[in-house]
Amino acid sequence: MKVIVAHPGTQYSHQLVVQLDERKLLAGFHTGLAIAENGLAAFGLGFLPAVYRDRLANRRIKHVSSKRIYIYPALELAALVKQRWGNPSEIVCHLRNEQFQHAIPQRLIEAAGAVIGFDTSSWILAQRSRQAGVPLILDQSIGHPDSKARIYEKANKDFPDWNLSVAPRLPMVRAAEQIEHEQAQLVIAASTFTQRTLIENGVHPDRICLNPYGVDLARFKPGPAPRAGPLRFIFVGSISSRKGVPLLLRAWQELKSPDAELWLVGPMSESVRQLIPNLRGIRVFGSVPHEQITALLQQCDVFVFPSYFEGFGLVLLEAMACGLPVITTTATAGPDIDPERAASWITEPGDLVGLLNAMGQCLADSGAVQRMGVAAREIAERNSWANYGQRWAAILQAIKPAGSI
Repeated sequence: MKVIVAHPGTQYSHQLVVQLDERKLLAGFHTGLAIAENGLAAFGLGFLPAVYRDRLANRRIKHVSSKRIYIYPALELAALVKQRWGNPSEIVCHLRNEQFQHAIPQRLIEAAGAVIGFDTSSWILAQRSRQAGVPLILDQSIGHPDSKARIYEKANKDFPDWNLSVAPRLPMVRAAEQIEHEQAQLVIAASTFTQRTLIENGVHPDRICLNPYGVDLARFKPGPAPRAGPLRFIFVGSISSRKGVPLLLRAWQELKSPDAELWLVGPMSESVRQLIPNLRGIRVFGSVPHEQITALLQQCDVFVFPSYFEGFGLVLLEAMACGLPVITTTATAGPDIDPERAASWITEPGDLVGLLNAMGQCLADSGAVQRMGVAAREIAERNSWANYGQRWAAILQAIKPAGSI
């Protein structure tokens, strides 16, 4: 069986494409913009200024022929321009996703053994695949939207000043997701948390398959030497209440550590930036190219990610691969990655006391932090992208013809 992978953006879809191609399972990858290493675009990339190369780094795909990559750059460019003009991001992305799904030739869908689509960009593909008698496999990158709406309500209630950082789903996007869940033959979830939210909102357990993500172990690795200096915590992700950042700031204010540091790395709006207090030890980096994340992680000791709602939290594995123990919540893949708690502290979302206790233990016992950092790397080594790809191969081998749900 050879499959189509269709994703208008990036996320981890490039990793899936590489793994399927290595196993001779890829019919084609359809996306907004991707740069194959054997194509002319990759050659031209070398002549661009470093700032543009960094921005396009997550669009590069190694080891996959340009013949199997289908790009729709006009859609991507139009969406970027509309967002720059101030159009709401969710509306722009929804319309881009709609046009993207229509742009894939029907003959390619009919020739495929299956189509792998992603949540919020597969509702039309699900219908077109069904018409062609081809199974649609939905990769669910985050928990169910109805569960997310409830969590957003809690986050907004806990931190009303941060309301603008968490917006509810638009009705047209929610309707599209409902079609995806109803018509997909199989839904792939990366964590038991995501799986649980799908089940509690009506997706039958028999139609859900668990496949955790992997990590690039060569790229994300511990620094060349042990780091000296005060204990340093780091958060990487969008600076928002959904990610638990205001809770983290409240914990930091209560800890009152005289010399420890807290690094905040990730995109944020100007209104959110104004909400970050001027506290001792806090360093705000804002958005940085993904290529620079490894170097930042290597300069820190503990990764803290108190998210209220995730699909997985891939940055958890990236931090662990760099030798950092993690503080996270049950709303991430943390409990799946480290069920024995050898390299992690797991709290409930919104649990200030639990977060304070975990961070306090790190400050009180640097030796334990170092030992758990070694265990973190060992855990990451068991979660390679190759293992992820092997599980995908098994899923595709077991897939049934369309209509036999």
